[in-house]
Amino acid sequence: ARRASIRKWLWHGLSGALAVGILALLLSRQKWQHLSGQFQRVNWPLLAAAAGLAVAYWAVRTARWRWVTSLEQQRIGWGKALVSMLAGLGVGLITPLRGGEIVRPMFLPKGARLRLAGYVVIEKMFDLSAVLSLCLLGLVYMVFAGLVLAGGGRLSPWLLLLVPPLLAAALGVPLLLHYRPRRLWAWLSRLLPGKAKELAETRLEWRQFGVFYGVSMLAEVLSILAVFCCLRAYGHIELIKAVALTPVVMLHNLVPAT
Repeated sequence: ARRASIRKWLWHGLSGALAVGILALLLSRQKWQHLSGQFQRVNWPLLAAAAGLAVAYWAVRTARWRWVTSLEQQRIGWGKALVSMLAGLGVGLITPLRGGEIVRPMFLPKGARLRLAGYVVIEKMFDLSAVLSLCLLGLVYMVFAGLVLAGGGRLSPWLLLLVPPLLAAALGVPLLLHYRPRRLWAWLSRLLPGKAKELAETRLEWRQFGVFYGVSMLAEVLSILAVFCCLRAYGHIELIKAVALTPVVMLHNLVPAT
C-alpha cells in the first residue's frame, strides 16, 4: 500500500512538473516589455470573465472525461480526472496535432487504458468536428459581412465553395466512428500491434454520439467566448467577429497544415 501511495504521488509530481515546465517554456517566449505598458488600460472585469469561462471550459471537458471513464467501469474523482486531463494537455502541447493527449489514461488506475486511449482519439475527432462546424458558420459570416482583410481587400465569394467540403468533414468525421467502414477498420486493426488493436474496437452508440458532439460544441463555444473576453479586455472587437475568426485559429491549432 505504501509503495502504491508513493507511486501515485510520483505520477502527480511528474504531471505537475510537466505542466509547470511547459508553462515556463511558453512564458519565456513572450515579449513582456511590450506588454508592461498595456496593463494600465486592461479591463480587469473582462479578464476575470475570461478566466471564469476558462474554468467552465475545463469543468465541461473534465466532466466528459469522467463520463468516458465510467463507460469502462472506472469511477474516478474530479481531482484525479483533472490531473489526467492536465497531464495529457502538457504532452499534447509539444506533440504534432496534440497527439500526445492519448497518454491521459496513463495517469489513471490500471484497467482499460488502451480502450480509454481510443476514447481520447474519438474525443479529439469530435472536437475537430465541432470546430469545423463553427468554421462553416464563421466563413459564411465573413463572406457576406464583407470582412476587410489586413491588406484592405475583402474575402472572395468563391470561398463559399469551401462550405460543402467543410460540412462533409464536420459530419463525416463522427459518422465514420459510428458506422466504421469494414475495410478501414480491418486496415487499422492490422496496422496496430498487439494489445493496441483494442483502440480499433471502441465504438459509439447514438446516445454517446450526441454527448460527445454536444460537449465538444459547448466547450468550443466557451473557448471562443473566453478568447473574446481576453481580446476585449485589451482593445475593441465585436463579438460576431470574434465568433467568426476564432474557429479558424482553432482549426489551425488542431490541423497546422491549414
